[in-house]
Amino acid sequence: MTFKIQPRRSVIVYLKNVRQARQLRRFGVVNYISEKMKYAVIYMNEEDIETKKKLIERLGFVSSVSVSHWPEVDTTVGGEGDLFELTIDPNELADEPIDEEEL
Repeated sequence: MTFKIQPRRSVIVYLKNVRQARQLRRFGVVNYISEKMKYAVIYMNEEDIETKKKLIERLGFVSSVSVSHWPEVDTTVGGEGDLFELTIDPNELADEPIDEEEL
């Protein structure tokens, strides 16, 4: 038996009533519920997202559903050819005493 990583994605469900958010456990793993902002974050397998999203949208206490775009986002910053140099302006390093008002 080999271990296979399941591709998962988070789904943000905006709620009208937070009390019924426990019912969302049947669709996936409920990671977070915000009572103040009235939303819940659910993790589910990527292959089931489209079918479960339609079922979640039909619930009476759900106002909208959005799928996270995190796997599609390029997380690399810059590249090997993007070298840059940081410079410091000597005027910013002046030895002026700091006023108590600035603190």
